[in-house]
Amino acid sequence: MKEFMPNKNQNKKLTENVLAIAAKVREAKKHNPQTINATVGSYYDEDGNIKVFKAVKEVFENPNYNNILSYSSVKGSSDFSEAIKKWILGDDYQIKYDGYYKNLIATPGGTGALALAMGTYLDKKEGILLPNIMWPSYMQIATNLDIDVCLYELFDDNNHFNLASIDISCRLMQEKYGKVALIINDPCHNPTGYVMSEEDYKGLINLLNNHATKSKVILILDIAYLDYASEAGKNTRSYFELLKNLSANVMVLFTFSASKTFGIYGLRLGGLLQLTTSALDAKQFDMATAYFARSTWSNTTHLGMEIVEKALNDNTKKQAFIEEVKKAALNLEKRAKIFLAKLDEYEVPYAPYENGFFVLIMVDSPSFEKEIESHEAYGCHFGNGYRIALSSLNMEEASRMGTIIGKAYQKTKK
Repeated sequence: MKEFMPNKNQNKKLTENVLAIAAKVREAKKHNPQTINATVGSYYDEDGNIKVFKAVKEVFENPNYNNILSYSSVKGSSDFSEAIKKWILGDDYQIKYDGYYKNLIATPGGTGALALAMGTYLDKKEGILLPNIMWPSYMQIATNLDIDVCLYELFDDNNHFNLASIDISCRLMQEKYGKVALIINDPCHNPTGYVMSEEDYKGLINLLNNHATKSKVILILDIAYLDYASEAGKNTRSYFELLKNLSANVMVLFTFSASKTFGIYGLRLGGLLQLTTSALDAKQFDMATAYFARSTWSNTTHLGMEIVEKALNDNTKKQAFIEEVKKAALNLEKRAKIFLAKLDEYEVPYAPYENGFFVLIMVDSPSFEKEIESHEAYGCHFGNGYRIALSSLNMEEASRMGTIIGKAYQKTKK
């Protein structure tokens, strides 16, 4: 007799579930306010509250219920679509990307955009190329869709972006699957905080063009943390223009998180943006992504879209919002400097960090993590390291967490 659940689902289990860990630590903090919660990627202000931008507050204080409580279209409103295209590609995107089709569909967060990209463009048992240091949900999305996972080494021996590893992995994918699909998480890579340089982008483009002579290539750019890259990532948007040098056989898909940019994490809003010169590819994107969305989550939050529209479609409000986001990014950078100074003082190894929500401590040791947590301080075990979310720490906590980690490392290292 067959079981209720098919075999493919019986052993599925969330591992490294950051949201569950974060919920437990929030409960612990209620009993001990000195508890340090460096687990989840939400930006908190210096008072320990989720940052509420003025544009977000305005919608909640003056709600248009007929709009925010109604169904949105499957693709999202045209105003939302236009606002996000301008936000990612620039106000003059129509001129910059003349000759390109620029299609966008609203999704439930950046996660929804990633699932939509993989589910639309990869068949079962085709492959997705992921970095060996990654956000675990990439793996979970692929597994759930029955897509094979291939890995590339994110860093080389000199802690530089490892184009050689991507090159080798792309060739192996072509041999096995007949096409290439890879995810690049930039800027502010989760969990390391690495930011790609102009040379990294140019090298990647040349590499993909070489492989595009033999097969189609799908480049998925996960830009969830685009707006929290201050000094190191200030030029990332200009690097997007380099993508115009890609072969017509390379399709670019941006996965954007409005949840992250606007601090509306629980509202779950994002977008999948396609950049292509092919009319056929553009038409197929429109049809297939809408079908996937309607048959999976139907449509996305109208409330979130109204926040985005109000923040970005009025120039005065848009400039005010940009300044608020810049201030948050600069504050995050200050936290990082304080935290990393402590790690350096105690000679704690960490992955190359430049900007963003996270730092990855390159220590894989249960005793090390247990020692940290004995001081009521919590990060998350991530692959072969321990991730610290600077986004949820204030300046004092960043310093204290750095000291706790430093002392734990010195105490437990062999």
